[in-house]
Amino acid sequence: MVLVVNGVLQEEPPADSRSLYLAHPVYRESAAQLHSMPAKLVGPVGLLYVQQREMAATLPHDKNVSILGSDDMTTCIIVVVKHSGSGAVALAHLDGAGAEDAATAMVQRVTELAMGFPEGRIELQLVGGYSDPRNYSEELFFQYSFDVPQATY
Repeated sequence: MVLVVNGVLQEEPPADSRSLYLAHPVYRESAAQLHSMPAKLVGPVGLLYVQQREMAATLPHDKNVSILGSDDMTTCIIVVVKHSGSGAVALAHLDGAGAEDAATAMVQRVTELAMGFPEGRIELQLVGGYSDPRNYSEELFFQYSFDVPQATY
């Protein structure tokens, strides 16, 4: 796996998420910014809500979907896979079950939706989890950090 953080190739993956946050303050800053945002109530029109163990994918010009979202991720992780050229995006609310299959399905669906669009790269974003006593969120973070990039090959 190749890990690039803010355009800089990383020689080795971080040992844990704490090391990642300490080495890259931009993650702490963006997490604080996200955490400080008030919850936004959205109506049903244009909303595609993804529940735990579900995945959805769409394109920016989809006339039926303008918001792709989820909530209530305590120990779960929201995984977002996006194609930078087309804007095709997949979002999944995952708890560890079927991680490898989910990663493969997300990358495959985004790649299918991106066909015919300008070239781009597959981008990965992980959101959610908290520092729980059993380190379950930590395990999920690294599981998806490795499963999704491997699914691109």
